[in-house]
Amino acid sequence: MKPIFFFCLFILSLLSTEVNALPPAYAFRVKFKDKNGTLTFADSLLFLTQKSLDRRSKQGLTLDSTDLPVVPAYINQVMTSASGVLLHNVSKWFNQIVVITIDSTKVTDIAALPMVESVKLVARYPNGVYKRSANPSPEKYAEVMPIEGKRTRPGSSYYGLAYQQINIMHGDYLHDNGFKGEGMDIAVFDVNFRYTNTCNAFDSLSANNQIKDVFNFAKDTAYVYSTAIAVEHGMNVLGCMAGNIPGTYVGTAPNANFYLYITEDWLTEQPIEEDNWLSAAERADSLGVYLVNSSLGYNIYTDLPSASYTYTDMNGQNSLIARAANKAVSKGIFIVNAQGNEGASAWHYMLTPADADSVYSVGSVDGSGLWAGSGYGPTFDGRIKPDGCAMGKSSMLIGGNCLPGTSNGSSFASPMLCGSIACLWQSTPSLTAFQLRRIVRMCSDHYTNPNNTIGYGVPNFELAHSILTGTSEVRNIDFTFSFYPNPCDGHFTVRSYDPSIENVAYSLYDLSGKLIYRSEKLSNANFSSDALEQVAAGEYVLLISTFSKTYSTRIMRK
Repeated sequence: MKPIFFFCLFILSLLSTEVNALPPAYAFRVKFKDKNGTLTFADSLLFLTQKSLDRRSKQGLTLDSTDLPVVPAYINQVMTSASGVLLHNVSKWFNQIVVITIDSTKVTDIAALPMVESVKLVARYPNGVYKRSANPSPEKYAEVMPIEGKRTRPGSSYYGLAYQQINIMHGDYLHDNGFKGEGMDIAVFDVNFRYTNTCNAFDSLSANNQIKDVFNFAKDTAYVYSTAIAVEHGMNVLGCMAGNIPGTYVGTAPNANFYLYITEDWLTEQPIEEDNWLSAAERADSLGVYLVNSSLGYNIYTDLPSASYTYTDMNGQNSLIARAANKAVSKGIFIVNAQGNEGASAWHYMLTPADADSVYSVGSVDGSGLWAGSGYGPTFDGRIKPDGCAMGKSSMLIGGNCLPGTSNGSSFASPMLCGSIACLWQSTPSLTAFQLRRIVRMCSDHYTNPNNTIGYGVPNFELAHSILTGTSEVRNIDFTFSFYPNPCDGHFTVRSYDPSIENVAYSLYDLSGKLIYRSEKLSNANFSSDALEQVAAGEYVLLISTFSKTYSTRIMRK
């Protein structure tokens, strides 16, 4: 198997040798034993921005040792221990670096250094670092098919061709209430953002200074718009959120700020891609980013097969990238990652880092909410995956011609959801990343009966906003159910007005989205409950789920 859209690494230039004469090259991950440096938490503004510190503070998070930089003297010792070794990237979270050399025997000198804990090969380039693999993977980037003419749907006059994919999640409700992503910072990890700087779908990003940072971690350059690479997957992904051509195509978070990071090189498939992803996550963290969309995933490394994963590794812990994603969430960042498109393949399952327990992984459904080929869960340790779904079949995208087109894949479902999650967070900025994840899950259409094809289902952002703000209900519970007494002393009764409703389940949450109680499926829509008897006085959210709908209301515990 291969990454979701199969890109892997380019590294920085090694020698001034002509491209056709490059020698073989190797990349090694060097992990250090400790951080016996001179910087302390009091020096935090030397390695984190105030925005990053503010994001932590708002979520009650404190700095820890992983926030401190790698000891510079350790890096210098590695670089001077062997000639011809170049530094590729540095990770403070895992106290390690990646170096590149044309002499693989240098690893012996590096491993012998007293502060080095381990050295691991993460990339090998038999033909030189600029050369394509001798057996490259077939091109697997989704093709964007142009649309003939302009299709519209009822209510789609503003969103144009993108209406169905935002409306299926009720993300347009957030826009109607003034939440289009203003002030929210979203990083996009991908392969290439070709045409983003020239396409009229992104004019507003330039005009409003919404692109806050760009970097190519694969090539170690600050340019991400290369036209030499015939791939614009990153631009397609970005358009799902940031596309802004009113009447033709509008994404799910057109007013958000964006950070465009290339972590992939489409020419090879090797573990160094995970190191690039980690570097991007650390940069996003340091700049105060709130959300990351990553339409990437890994299992088989065709250019370094010994480093490939099996399903037993899909436990959220074994891969570096899964641990990196979990670490980012622990810093207060909401990570949204594509589940992968392996459902019909021999691999069958999700790709990493979609297996990470703190990652909100996204599968694909069609316009009717039916599963559309994304990788299956569960994780090897038995957790439900994906976490949710969006429209990944016949997705409407901004194509390379700067016009809407259509394609398939969880790579596009993921940013659709990420953009709407950003708008929901904008509406309730007091939430933590963990609370937000719980809210999005509990407002999804399969929350009471999740499975390993579509997880908790398609989120309903109108319902989520209603629960968080106490505004009008998505489903008017008063016309379908009665419940009493309210306030209650812990015991309450529910009665259905609709005789066609037979099987229901119900859940209770506090206002942060924490689950208090979840029932089994009940054979009778009329029931009594004492689920609030053991909780503190206050306001709680009651969700009643039938086969096809979810009803919500608030109930007071005296």
